[in-house]
Amino acid sequence: MLDWIKVAGKLAYDRPTRERLLGYRPVVICLIQSLERDAFLFVQPAAGRGAWMPPQEGIPPNASVEEATSQCLNVELGVSRNQMHFRRSVWLGRKAIPERQGSRDVEFSIRPMQGKAYYGSLSKVAEDTLITCNPAEVSGHEWMSMAEIRDRMTGNSDRKRELLRVLFAKLVQMEL
Repeated sequence: MLDWIKVAGKLAYDRPTRERLLGYRPVVICLIQSLERDAFLFVQPAAGRGAWMPPQEGIPPNASVEEATSQCLNVELGVSRNQMHFRRSVWLGRKAIPERQGSRDVEFSIRPMQGKAYYGSLSKVAEDTLITCNPAEVSGHEWMSMAEIRDRMTGNSDRKRELLRVLFAKLVQMEL
């Protein structure tokens, strides 16, 4: 009962809570930019089969986008909070995922799963930071220039390519 009261109180101030309530699973896509040059750290998800994306993580209830970003970088890449410089986050939008609709409940939701609510975060990391990929999550990582990212996007689905375009436009004002 107390959890529901907390959720109700957060509705007015916390967008991830509102999205969760409507059946959208909040997810943060963590854009990691090099401190030294205009390059970004992309990962190949363990289950991705050719896709290259920034790391991403579900936003747990009662966690901020910044906290979810820190958790994502730590769990997936072994990058601790003191090795990253969180810059900002933005709302990217929500995407219905019809093939998954209702297949996975979203905690504290009043509806079955409708899709995902995406947030983007920008963090900066030194390129010489030791990256230790969690093999359950990530099969590879690489620092990439914008040209290299464009070349690698061919292995991504249309939905992922569109998310990347919005992510870059909103966070770093670059066209992908």
